[in-house]
Amino acid sequence: MTNLSRREFGKLVVTTALVSSSVAALKPLFEAKSAQVTQTGVEAVPITCAACGAACGLFFVRNGQRMYLLPNPKHPQPGMCFRPASALQLWNHPLRLKKPLKRVGERGEGKFQEVDWETALNEIAQRLREIVQRYGPESVAFTRHDHMSWILPFIASVIGTPNIISHEGTCHAASTAVRKFVLGASGPSSVDPDYENANYILLIGRNLDAAMGHIRRLTVAREKGVKVVVVDPRAPNLAYSSVEWIPINPGTDAAFVLSLIYVIISEGLYDAAFLKKYTNAPFLIKPDGQPLTQKDLGQEGTAYLVYDNAAKSLAPHDKAQDPALDYEGEVQTPAGVIKVKTAFRLLAERAAKYTPENAEKITGIPADTIRRIAREFATSRGVAEDGWYTAKNGNDFDAYRAILILNALVGNIDKRGGLCFQESSKFPSAVTVFQDRIETIIGHVLPPIKAQRLDRLKYPETPATFDALLDAIIEEKPYPVKALFIVATSPFHRDVNTEKLKKALQKLELIVAIDILPQDHIDWSDYVLPDLMFLEREEIGSIKWSLHAGIRYSHKVLDPPPGVDARSAFWALMEIIRRAFPEKAKIVEYDEKYADYNAFEHYEKKFFEAALRKLAETWKLDFEEIKEALERDGFYILKKKTYETRPYKTPLGTPSGKVEIYTLRALKYGIDPLPDWIPPVYKIPQASDEFYLVNGKDNFVSAHMVMVKNAKWIADRTVWMNPADAERLGIKDGDVVELEGLDNGFKAMAVVKVTNRVKPGVLFTYAFVGGRTSKLISGEYQFLKEGINPQWFTTGKVEPVVGSAPTNSSVRVRRL
Repeated sequence: MTNLSRREFGKLVVTTALVSSSVAALKPLFEAKSAQVTQTGVEAVPITCAACGAACGLFFVRNGQRMYLLPNPKHPQPGMCFRPASALQLWNHPLRLKKPLKRVGERGEGKFQEVDWETALNEIAQRLREIVQRYGPESVAFTRHDHMSWILPFIASVIGTPNIISHEGTCHAASTAVRKFVLGASGPSSVDPDYENANYILLIGRNLDAAMGHIRRLTVAREKGVKVVVVDPRAPNLAYSSVEWIPINPGTDAAFVLSLIYVIISEGLYDAAFLKKYTNAPFLIKPDGQPLTQKDLGQEGTAYLVYDNAAKSLAPHDKAQDPALDYEGEVQTPAGVIKVKTAFRLLAERAAKYTPENAEKITGIPADTIRRIAREFATSRGVAEDGWYTAKNGNDFDAYRAILILNALVGNIDKRGGLCFQESSKFPSAVTVFQDRIETIIGHVLPPIKAQRLDRLKYPETPATFDALLDAIIEEKPYPVKALFIVATSPFHRDVNTEKLKKALQKLELIVAIDILPQDHIDWSDYVLPDLMFLEREEIGSIKWSLHAGIRYSHKVLDPPPGVDARSAFWALMEIIRRAFPEKAKIVEYDEKYADYNAFEHYEKKFFEAALRKLAETWKLDFEEIKEALERDGFYILKKKTYETRPYKTPLGTPSGKVEIYTLRALKYGIDPLPDWIPPVYKIPQASDEFYLVNGKDNFVSAHMVMVKNAKWIADRTVWMNPADAERLGIKDGDVVELEGLDNGFKAMAVVKVTNRVKPGVLFTYAFVGGRTSKLISGEYQFLKEGINPQWFTTGKVEPVVGSAPTNSSVRVRRL
């Protein structure tokens, strides 16, 4: 049982009351048939929250002079947490960036003067043109979070740079690479548990509190009696109530899951029929690690070979009647006799290193608990969540490989209640890249980009690793980067090794920040352009975190408040291009008339309409019907989830077309095709005053929403410590301590919260919340500077190939 402090209990009460009152207030709108509903003066307009990547469906409600947000209960991803509840505070925030700023001090000093838009855009354009003329268009880079993710490839393509390198390296790079290696899938939401129909849900290092749509789906499952197990060094809010929390030593997830795999295999609890037919478990593996194929036997064809128990001989996998799972033998080849083993046997041998007793020594989880969880998971045909915010310990790639293999062992892939593939909406890209050209969604052809993206040169399987861009800036290899546009993201709180980030920013010739509030990197920027927030702009895109194929639309419901001359980041970037490279802007029919900001929406609407027309064509639907439904409801379902399609009827995008428990793609990079456990990449605590420092998120955490006034009381800026550790060190709740990074020696002060919500030997703090340093933060918002930024203590070591950068670290604690 987890004890709640008065403060913690109060926070939960506030959150629960907020959601409950929101739902109650929505009851009159539940049966609404129009997006803009008028009932005694109440108007509700469907929008999408853009405060985090969940993209929950909401209503913006006007009731006379009152404005507020409520969840849209019919939306496939409904949700209401602290973030949208505080959106109007963000809209009219006293610290909101009001006009363009130009740096007048040294980088990092945060000294600026206000300038008009014309001055800012012209000066940026002139400097950008000079940089491109000297170093080439690839010397220009962009970084972002989710905002602008659809349109930035168009902007970068017009300039001619491949370098859009965003946040994934410290978020989901590891799990995204794993989904590709094991399932042939892609980023978060391409694969997701079927929460509503699950029997048993295992969450390893995954906090569903961070995305409210997940909570809604999980609530449906819990009402049916599903068991939920959370394995994490700290207990998230989800761990209150009927959820089992299993504390684990940080960075040992792979050892824990491999131990589960050991129990399931050794006790015969796996789904042999699924493994034989739909995975590469029966594939015969040669001593060099490569799979045995017909070519190895001098035969025509390239089929992967298995041992067929029925025929007592080798056979192509898809032709074998009964592929053997646990087989070892000798095979005659033209080059001689070689020994082979099935991939399944190799997995069993690997997992045998992690008996529950051995895993207990590594993970801190009792052997009996490991056995019980393994048996419960297998007999319940459970589902283990596949990961979102996974950049933690520098060994996360193997941890998530083991997690996906665990799902495959029980045969629960794309089945009702299992780990399922999302139905694709087939939402079109803003640009389509061909070898000899780039085609835009609005019908123009751009020349191909010759340079390769910097991070992919260093980490070929990463979705994006910003750390590689820092290396290129500092070293000017493989080519120089001289200009950086930072769009609606917060590198100092997002990326590992903040000292390296400062060094890189100092070396750049041009830094342009586009944002709504003074994030720390703004102090280092040459120009700052005030952007729109999500209530002030239209948005369109695929529905996230739903297994159904759907699209979402968000109405513009407000203009910026009085005194805030914020403008669309899309417009600002296109105006910079027009002024710097009029010849490039002309290709995409962007000309001087759009300098009138009011005229720009006609250009922007070309993209929205082109996307909808392509969707209508792809799905053979009426364009006006889709458009009307989006404007009315805020979403449109294109296709409901169909279970047991992949890999049952359609091959997967893996080399074998199967679920790969033995990841063949790994062989390309010299990576072990099977998961294993290695210790975290940071120093392991040894002394009594040394601790792991782990971080995480919650339903109030985003780089911007934690800056609103309510966050002073809701957002937790303390460092959590277990009562046993606090007693040993003589530390009480509320004491101030000094933390010193074991790897980099960085020191900072923090307030301690004593709570048994964190495992002994571990400290926990929220990411993106504390330790703000911007000089533009003033007045009653000085509280934003309290607490620590966990990135101050990180090693900066990045996983090879997949480019996942660990955000956890180790520190020494000294009581002040």
